[in-house]
Amino acid sequence: IQAISSIENGFKNLYISESKTAEGPVLSERSLLSIAADHINHAGPDFILELSQRKLFATWNLIVGKEMSARSNFGCALHYYEQGILFIGNGVWIDDGVISNHQLCLDLYEGASNASLAMRNHKLVDYYTSVIFQNVRFERSIPAWIILMTSLESFGKHKEIVDKGIRLIRRLDIDVPPSPPGPRELVESMAATTRLASGFRVEQIRKVQSRGRHVRNVFQLFIRTIVATFSLSSPYLPCLSFVMMQYSLQNEFYGIETSVAFANFAYFNIVMKQDYIGGQHWATVALEILNQAPPSSITVRVNWIIHGLVMVWSVPLKETKRKLFDAYQLGMKIGAFSASMYPLCFCSRIALLEGENLTLLSQSVTLDLKMMAKYNLPCAKLVVLDMLMIDELRGIDSKPFYIFKDSIGNDDKDIMNNAQMNHDYYLLGYSYQRRFISAFWAGDYDSAEIYCRSMLSLPSAKAPLLQSIYTTFYRGLLGFLRHRESQSEEQYGIGLDSIVKIEFWWQFSPTNFESKLFLLKAENEASLLNVDKARSLYEASIKSASDNGRIHEKGLAYEFMGNFLSSVSNDPSGARECMKLAHSCYLQWGAFGKAAILSMKHELNEADVPNTYPSLKHGRHE
Repeated sequence: IQAISSIENGFKNLYISESKTAEGPVLSERSLLSIAADHINHAGPDFILELSQRKLFATWNLIVGKEMSARSNFGCALHYYEQGILFIGNGVWIDDGVISNHQLCLDLYEGASNASLAMRNHKLVDYYTSVIFQNVRFERSIPAWIILMTSLESFGKHKEIVDKGIRLIRRLDIDVPPSPPGPRELVESMAATTRLASGFRVEQIRKVQSRGRHVRNVFQLFIRTIVATFSLSSPYLPCLSFVMMQYSLQNEFYGIETSVAFANFAYFNIVMKQDYIGGQHWATVALEILNQAPPSSITVRVNWIIHGLVMVWSVPLKETKRKLFDAYQLGMKIGAFSASMYPLCFCSRIALLEGENLTLLSQSVTLDLKMMAKYNLPCAKLVVLDMLMIDELRGIDSKPFYIFKDSIGNDDKDIMNNAQMNHDYYLLGYSYQRRFISAFWAGDYDSAEIYCRSMLSLPSAKAPLLQSIYTTFYRGLLGFLRHRESQSEEQYGIGLDSIVKIEFWWQFSPTNFESKLFLLKAENEASLLNVDKARSLYEASIKSASDNGRIHEKGLAYEFMGNFLSSVSNDPSGARECMKLAHSCYLQWGAFGKAAILSMKHELNEADVPNTYPSLKHGRHE
């Protein structure tokens, strides 16, 4: 008791300093406080009858809980928050004029909610946030709502998040329509935002002082809701992005939270106006905002949006992958583990679609999946689909679902059913695209068409994303191929439309699109039976793919060139030579399953097939 009395005033000052400074007490004081808190907690609250003492000991636990949270020791943090709650008891949310019971209770319950979220104990998140909702006014409960919405994201409950987010934003008297806006309303909102943004100058960012906690909480609420609308492919995604941008410009607030609004505005310049230059401009503004603040999970998310959705159209994909990997590493360094999985997810997809060696890629993706299973299941669902594609190309079954211990199902059907149930159209579209690309590479063009139609029927198909490049490319090749088989004008139109799109994107990044454009044009000339022009364009595609390190597209160009030559030439040797070269490219890619399909279809004998094939195929799995 004497020890408690001697340090009582000092610990009260520690709590006050916690609320006023970012750095907090020095380490020696914190260590002393944690020892004292442990002794008091061992005795328990039942032996402390005086209310002021109980509040003091609750305060000690709060401070130590914050220290543990700062060290990412969330299990210990939750223990101290819960001990603090035991000391202060229930029904003590009324201030007594000495120490704010209300603020103390709120801090303890918010701390327990955050720690429970980090521990992925979603039942506790639901309990602690519900107590906050019952005892504080709405404006002060916003951080708790954000915690709850983050918890719901772990279960893929995107629709519930959006419904809650829209309702909460409207309670703040921010003008958001109660029902999803239509195309006309979105165009008008985009125009209004563009007019408001026209007077903005980057120099304004450096002049504006930071706003209070409430304004930042409002932007965090926007962010949580916008993230969920992305998965739903909801019209609320552009709508909320525009409203958030307007709110930032009208209030002259350009804190780190607003970088999300500027990054999304950059993206919708591309989606709605095909303004890729404007998109790059607003992406640069978003990066400038990020540079004004210390890195956080928002930094990681915004870099994912900028490099994965906006700059991907104008920057070589290998450079894009490097930027995304830098964002992932930053997120892991600062403890933003869940957010860092988004750029890592895109890194895997770029590596796969850009033709990196599949054997090495399989090993790295397996490691990525283990992390994602721990930190971010929504991303894990996307990457396990990539792993299925890798397995099919390699001709093996690595059983990637075992990592998740039935938490996301046992095959892609379970993922698709779950996506359908939760209205996660992004994941559902991703699933269909995986099936489409796998069927395309396997030469199962009937199934590829079916999956492509299912994918294009979803709302998510309307937005240009990284995977749109490959959907457009493979669908165009399939269209020309089908046209030559059936003389279908509809299929020929699909091929021509793909050329128009790829040619438009080519002007922003020749490196990314040149070999694809040459191959599509070669298929067009092949459909018109212009043999010499077709041969020249096939060869141009092969050279471009080789120069840019896309061994899979080099093999694809050889394969399609061989298919065409076999249909127009009486001498099969040229076509067979193309197939042998395609087979060699697929082996270098690590696509042993694809190479085996090609070998079987064209009866390539042992002299045509390198001896390295069997050992490479099974080397890692024997």
